[in-house]
This record gives sequence, C-alpha cells and structure tokens, in this order.
Amino acid sequence: MSEFLLLEIGTEEIPARFLFPAKEGLLRLIRDSFTQSRISFGNMNIQATPRRMALFVQNVAEKQEETLTVKFGPPYNRAYDEAGNPTKAAAGFAKSQGVEVSDLAKGVKDGVEFITVEKLEKGVETVKILPDILPEIIAKIPFQKKMHWGAGSFEYARPIQWVLCLFGSAAVEFSVADVKSSNSTWCHRFLSPGPVEISNPLEYADTLRKNHIIVNEEERMEIIRGGIARIEEETKGNAIRDEELIGEILYITEYPYPLKGSFEEIYLGIPKEVLVNVMKSHQRYIPIEDDSGKLMPHFIFFANTAPKEDANIVRGNEKVLRARLADARFFFDEDQRTKLADRYERLASIVFHVKLGTLKDKMERVKVIAHHLASAADVALAEKIDRLIPVMKTDLVTHMVGEFPELQGTMGRIYAMIEGEDADVARAIEEHYLPTGGNGSLPQSMIGSIAGIADKIDSIVSFFSVGITPTGNLDPYALRRQSLGIIKTAIDRKLHIPLETLMEVAYSAGGQIAKRLPLNETKASITDFICTRFKFSMLEENHNQDFVESVLPCVANDIYDGYMRLVALETQRSIEDFERLMVGFRRVFNITKQITEDMAIDPALLVLNEEKELFDLYEAKKGAFFDLMGKRGYDGALAILISFKETIDNFFDKVFVMDKDESVKHNRLALLANIKNMFLTFADFSKIRFE
Repeated sequence: MSEFLLLEIGTEEIPARFLFPAKEGLLRLIRDSFTQSRISFGNMNIQATPRRMALFVQNVAEKQEETLTVKFGPPYNRAYDEAGNPTKAAAGFAKSQGVEVSDLAKGVKDGVEFITVEKLEKGVETVKILPDILPEIIAKIPFQKKMHWGAGSFEYARPIQWVLCLFGSAAVEFSVADVKSSNSTWCHRFLSPGPVEISNPLEYADTLRKNHIIVNEEERMEIIRGGIARIEEETKGNAIRDEELIGEILYITEYPYPLKGSFEEIYLGIPKEVLVNVMKSHQRYIPIEDDSGKLMPHFIFFANTAPKEDANIVRGNEKVLRARLADARFFFDEDQRTKLADRYERLASIVFHVKLGTLKDKMERVKVIAHHLASAADVALAEKIDRLIPVMKTDLVTHMVGEFPELQGTMGRIYAMIEGEDADVARAIEEHYLPTGGNGSLPQSMIGSIAGIADKIDSIVSFFSVGITPTGNLDPYALRRQSLGIIKTAIDRKLHIPLETLMEVAYSAGGQIAKRLPLNETKASITDFICTRFKFSMLEENHNQDFVESVLPCVANDIYDGYMRLVALETQRSIEDFERLMVGFRRVFNITKQITEDMAIDPALLVLNEEKELFDLYEAKKGAFFDLMGKRGYDGALAILISFKETIDNFFDKVFVMDKDESVKHNRLALLANIKNMFLTFADFSKIRFE
C-alpha cells in the first residue's frame, strides 16, 4: 500500500528570488531523507506562492523497507578453538549483539573468515517516521538569507505561520519553530478569512482555488500570460516581455489579476530606458510599446486579488507611477544642466575603496591601462580613450543614477549623445560595464571592450595587491564576475593580450596605493585566479575538460591564444589517430619528464632505422611547426604533430631507450626530450587522457 504526502509550509511573504532555489533544495532534501530512511516514493513536485511552499509526493510507502544487515565480529579462528568450541571472543560478540552463540554464522571479508550476525531490521510505519524527519528537512531548506524571530534560535526566510501535513487522510503531527502542524491551511488574506481544513491531499488545490489561491504555478502562469495577451489586444500594442520579471510576478501573486494602467504622454519625453526601468525594476509593471518600438503611455500590472472595482486599484497604481515618473523627469532635466566631463573632478569625493583611493584615482589608473591595451591590440584609440576617461563614470554623480542605480552606464550614454559626444565614446560608457552576468551581452565596439577590460583588470589587480580576494562564496567586489568579463571579452573580440604584461602595467599604474603585496606575488595569485575562471567558463560551455586543462598554461600568457588552441584541439577529438598519438606522447613524456635542460642530438649516435626515421621526421617538420605556431596556425601545427604518430609507435616497438651504452641512451633521451618539448609548445598534452 502507498499514500499521498502533502506538506505545506505557510509563512509571511517570501521574496520571489528566494523561492526557486528553495524549491530545488526542498526536493533534494526530501529525496535524500526518504532514501536514507528506506521509504520508497513516486513522483515529487513543489508548488510555491509568496506565502506557501506545497510539497506533493505520490506513492509513499506505508512503512520502511525491511533490510538485512550483517555485523562482523572477530576472525573465525579466534572465535572457535580447534575442537570447534566457542571462545570468550565469540561469547562476547554474541552478547554485544543481543543474540545467542548458536545464532552466530561464518562470513568472509577481504578473503578472511569472520563470525557474523545477520539481523533483519523490520520497517517502521512511515507515519511514525515523518514527525522526526520533516522538522529537520524544513530547517535545512536553503535560502539566500534567513531570519530568526521571537525567543527561539530557529531560522527561516520569513516567520512560519502554519504547517499543514497530511499522509493520506491522516494529519501528521509535529512542531517546527513553535508551530504545530495540522490539517488546516490559510488562504487569501482578504477573500478567505480563517483557517480552512483539508481532509484529502487530492482536494488541496481545488479547495485553495475556491478560496482564491491558485497554488498551481502553471495555472497561475496561464492567467498571467493570458492577461498580458488580453491587454495587448485592448491597447493594440506589444508588451515588453521580460521573462525574469514575469517569473517574479508569478511568485509575488497567489491570485494574479491583470489590469491596465496609463500615464500622461508628456512623460514619453523621458528616455525609453528610464521609463522601462522605473516600471519594471521599481513597480513590477510591464511596459507596452507600439509596432515601431516606441513606448506607449500604458502598462500592465497584476493585483493579488480580484477587486470590487478595478478602477480604484488602477488609480492607485497610476498615482504611484506618476510620482516616480515626475521624479525621473525632474532628474533628467536637472542633470542636463551640467556636462558629464564637468563632473569628473567630483569623482575625487567618492571613495572607491579605503585602501585604493577615490573613483578619480581609479579612472587615472584605467586611463594608463586602456592606452596600453590599445597599443597591445594595435588599434588606434588613443584620442577616443582620452575623450572617454573624463565621462566614463561621471553619470554616477548624476541625479538620475543616484535615484536609479540600475541605469549606470545607460544614462552616461544617453547624456553623452545629447551633448554631441562621439558615438563610439558614448556607447563605450555603457558597454564598459558589460557583461553584467555570466551569459550577459558583451561590448560590441573595440573602445568599449578596451575600456571594459581596463576597468576590470584594475579592480582585480588593485584588490589582489592589498590582499582582498574572493573567499568561498564571498566575493563582495564581484572579482569573479569581472575576471569572467575579461575572458569573454578577449575571446569575443579576438584580443591577443599578454596577461603578465597587462598585470604589470595595472600594478604600476597603482603606484599611489600604499602597503601593497609584491608584484610577483600579486601576479601569481591573479594568474591562478583567472585561469581557474577560464576553466570553469569553458566547462560550462561543454568544452572537453582534459583539453581545457592542457591549454591553461597558454591562457596564463594570452587568454585568446589559449582559447584558439583549445578550439584546434577539439576539432581533432574525433580523429582516431589523435588518440593513438596521445598514447605515444605519454610514453615520450613519462620517459623524459625528469629532463628539464636542453639536450643536443648527435645524429652519428643514431643506430637503428626507427630512431633515425624519428630524427629525420623531427628535423623535417620542426621548422614548419614552429613557423605555424608563430603565426598561430594551430590547426596546421596540430596536423604536423599528428603526423608523428606512426613513427613514434615504431620507435617504441623497436628501440630500447635505456641502452647500456650511456652515450646511445643519452642521445635517445635527447631525441625524445626535443620531441616532447615541441609538443608542449602547443599545449600540456600530459593532461589529456583517453579511456
């Protein structure tokens, strides 16, 4: 027999961004706990609203599965004497296990005979186990932040108000955070006052729906999307669909009710980016645009209840938005009274970090780094860099960004364009912040890419130089994200930038920073940090792990160069010869890995045909190989290495390297060492393994 388990945890409103990871965590905890407790179960799913997480588990066994355990005692030859009589060791073991000596058996472990006891552990009823495991599971649900309330030490995202738990039709009783579980739930705050009893888990969703709670997320999403479509038709416009915002609306409503609001057309004179930001980020409204992409004076929002009169709710939301837009219009007009470049000196009043000086100090460092990057990339950007630096971050001291921080960079671009600034420079003000997330958009202009890398490497080198580095999950200055931004931008823009020189320039530019770690120590830490970010980034993109590991030494010198080698390697992954070549290389590597110095080859000491053929091939191919490597012709260079496969195989089949004649042995090792070094010029092939 099996039953349906329903667990509902009712709380005060939990932020939408907390719920998805919490759901995933609860599912994992339930699965693990039931498995460890030997409780079989069927499908699981969780539905969440702002005030509840509801767990549904089908086909939960009524009791634990029986299990046979074997306990090993002392070795058999110590437990019984030569006559077969039990010794004190056997009697003591039997007593410790609560059995008679006659119940002991013989078992074998690791080839040795022991005495054993077999115990059949019967299953306990699930309804008796749940009160013990469920409170522990609830306490372990992961949230981005937790709080505690009252006099207790229990922590949760928000205070727990009620717990509903049914196993079949039976209520499961336990306590968590001083709240006793029951068969009752609470529904809509205003439309369904008082507790509602649930007698059957299968009636739960329907009962809540009748009490104005749509607990099923798919059903709520259908209502949301249907409401958007209806208002689009009404306004003859197109909702600016932001799936992240729609997902947030899903988790801030229990009974979504779509409504349309409007605002005065005079506010359409504010830049579209500002209007959209105010509506989406601050009010959770969905803007509407026409077919040409021009914003319309309407918006979509969702109430969490069905009002008696829609007009009252609409007027209230329009009033709130109107106040926000009035502020935005004032800020927009006021900011234009002062040019961006004239605000540059004000950056000296903003502390970037107490150990690293002001924001103006940072920009002076970024200017030096950006000029170096432009020179290294061989692009003529000196004039644009000089124009960019005084305006690159000055929108941070505008009224608009002060009120709406999400618009940093965007407002800089807008104000720069209004002032008649060069289009590339204006765009770079916004682009230098990119990417803002792991898979975010990248700069599309070279000046934006150069400025972004300069800004990010300055932050990384500056913080590392004073001993401030990410630790565990803590990365308050987003250095991991910034290093990932450098990696992705360099690859996307095909920028060959010697990383060591770049770090030296950035370190030198920060000469005014006091009490810094030595340059070499700083460079070593950052190199390891960036290579680690490169590795994780490539693995997330499903690149072969061994290949990624093999090019990391190259990444430490030039990020994009390492990426090019990785791509070349992966084009060969399906070639059978490449696998056989790696087997041959490993033999070469293993026999010469202790050799670090350069060794000359004496052709006169080559005795066997197979070693002569390998030497001749090496001499014939090395020039072309190193020429291609110098030109970054990695596909061709790799093809040359693959051509060594058969000759290397023949060498090891016929030639005994460790010859008794020291000069012959030394010469053979020299040949292999030179071939190994040629291979390692491309990548560290010792990291590549084949099963």
